Amino acid sequence: MNKSEYIIKFKHDTKKRSRLMRSILVLDQMLNVVFWNGSQDETVSSHIGRRIEDGTATWFDKKLCCLLRKLEAKHCLKSKGE
Repeated sequence: MNKSEYIIKFKHDTKKRSRLMRSILVLDQMLNVVFWNGSQDETVSSHIGRRIEDGTATWFDKKLCCLLRKLEAKHCLKSKGE
């Protein structure tokens, strides 16, 4: 990606998400690193969604995904790649 593409991406992201939502996203990604030893560029729900599909999800992963389903149907599966 060249410099102008990054600027366009930044402007698009700041319009798409509020500062609060971007802060929550950062916290979510940090929790993925700290507690799941995941990538800093991935959210907890995305990580768990992949683990569920791979059949490697723990009991806690599945329970957390059930809790997140109350916010959005199939949240963990929809968030894959975030």
